Amino acid sequence: MATTSELDLEDLLRKCHRDELITLAQTLRVRPQGMGRDALARHLAATLRRAGGSVLDKLRRRGDGPSYRKVLDDLLARQRLTADVGLEAGEVALVRRALERSWVHLSSEEQAVMWRALGQSPPSPRDPAEVPAVAERALNRRFGYVATSVMASTVLRMGPLAGCLLVFWVTRPDDRVVLPAVLEVARLRQTVRHRVTVGVVGSPSAGKDAAIKAIFGIDSGNVDPVAGSTTEVEIQRLPGSTALFVVNTPGLGDVVEAVTEEARQILDHIDVYIYVVNAQGGVQAREKADWESVRATGRPALVVVNKIDTLRERDRERYLADARDKLAVRAEDFAAAAFDPLPQLSESPIGLGPVHDWLVERLEHLGKDAGELPWVSGAASSEDVRPASEPEPELGMGQGDGQDVAAERLDAEPLQALEGGVDLGDVEQPDVQPERDADRAAGERIVGAEGSDGSTA
Repeated sequence: MATTSELDLEDLLRKCHRDELITLAQTLRVRPQGMGRDALARHLAATLRRAGGSVLDKLRRRGDGPSYRKVLDDLLARQRLTADVGLEAGEVALVRRALERSWVHLSSEEQAVMWRALGQSPPSPRDPAEVPAVAERALNRRFGYVATSVMASTVLRMGPLAGCLLVFWVTRPDDRVVLPAVLEVARLRQTVRHRVTVGVVGSPSAGKDAAIKAIFGIDSGNVDPVAGSTTEVEIQRLPGSTALFVVNTPGLGDVVEAVTEEARQILDHIDVYIYVVNAQGGVQAREKADWESVRATGRPALVVVNKIDTLRERDRERYLADARDKLAVRAEDFAAAAFDPLPQLSESPIGLGPVHDWLVERLEHLGKDAGELPWVSGAASSEDVRPASEPEPELGMGQGDGQDVAAERLDAEPLQALEGGVDLGDVEQPDVQPERDADRAAGERIVGAEGSDGSTA
């Protein structure tokens, strides 16, 4: 599977929200009315390929035009830039050149506006070559995203790019159309690459709110949901991130049918799932059905058994082995945690490390920018997000072959070693009750002590 940086044109456009394609449609003079996202993506890709081909290309291909890679390479050559590079690298090279060549044609006020939009402090540079160079050094991994957004909001709105080499002989493509269109494709690619959407799925009693707060630093009570959310399906955007969305839903299928089209565009592009299981309720028919729905999406998914701190130590290994067996999940996609642990054991979440590592690894494999995650970028300022350098007490994650389970490390790392030195034997706990209805247990901590926040999710 191609990463985002190398997705071909039509595949890239299919990963965008339909509303995001409107600017490209206007640039290519395509009327989007009556077309859904996939049809519009297909039409825009074909239109750009035709516009980017020479007359000879169109004759040879009976009007279809060359591949997008050839369109980009030819455009780079006409702009006197190095061709035969990756798609993302070539697009960003065009963005650098457009910023540089447009700079001298802006007024001092317009230059100041663009410099601030690039996230830089005054004074703005006089040498046009310094604009992309300084901005890229300062922005690092976010340069492509920020620069393409600036191009879309400032330079491209001014009309044809001043100072750019625009060649539109009869036998060559019209760069007055092709260049702005490719720059808009560059913006869309950066948007898709930096937009990270994580689906958190589980029954109402599984502890999803506690999981979201522990993993992402999002307190559901203090963050307004994205427009189109429902009381059952809540979509939140992490404050301070470029585009990190977290979807909180009790399941898939019928429960997500009530969301608006605006929210559905986010649901359609969930990158990875975290399926939270309540250790107090066991894996029953509902959990099996929900997990199968998650797996059916074909996206990476991690099972996390939450509230593992509420089980007797002698029961944990058996419970985790049983849960993993019933869900038929691989060891590397299985973890145990306590997102809102008993205060006698820890004042902070237990088991975050393996969850964080799994998310980073899977997102990077998909070609996403894992720097959007708060523990990687430091975007979240919440005190609930543990600094990367601070060790945490862990309950373990599945490792090795199929016989290894998350409980394997419990004997080697007894909970007496947790801060405060509390032994679970000192805390009254229940036996595992697999037959217990998970929904009926919503929000309970059947350990003789209530959860630290008293939440029910």
